[in-house]
Amino acid sequence: MPDPTPNLQRIQTLRNLHEQAQRAGRELAARLQRAQAEQARAEDKLRSLEQFSLQYREQLGELQRRGGAWSQVRDLRGFLDRLAAAQAQQRVELERVRQACAEQLRAWTSARQKEKAFEVLLAQEEGVLHVVQRKRQQVELQDWTLNRERGAGDAFSDSQNSHFGNTGSSQH
Repeated sequence: MPDPTPNLQRIQTLRNLHEQAQRAGRELAARLQRAQAEQARAEDKLRSLEQFSLQYREQLGELQRRGGAWSQVRDLRGFLDRLAAAQAQQRVELERVRQACAEQLRAWTSARQKEKAFEVLLAQEEGVLHVVQRKRQQVELQDWTLNRERGAGDAFSDSQNSHFGNTGSSQH
């Protein structure tokens, strides 16, 4: 069971660790953002390649229907083959980028959980410190009140005794 008494050094250590976790989280968030941007670019590039391929396939179909020159058909087929190879390569790149993005997301999520854990620990520790300080203030207030009452009672008693004592002694 953890020590229920607050420790200012422990609180400061938790604050430092929380700040470190926040910095790490910010760095990982920036990396994640860059990875997501890279993924978006890779997806855009693949979409563009797919659109080019579709356009050139339509051109090839039109060329074949028109009875175009065999050399043009051959060149267009060769170009479509190169586009297909570029698409395959881009799919591989996109998968690599997606994996990197997923890895960055896991790292950021882990850092965020760590940061939240330090927040919870710090809040608990500061809560204990606050309770202890309030109890200490209550005890000090009670002590002050008791001392004040005793002091006022003693002053009143002394004043009564000296007043009545002087009165009583002068009558005898």
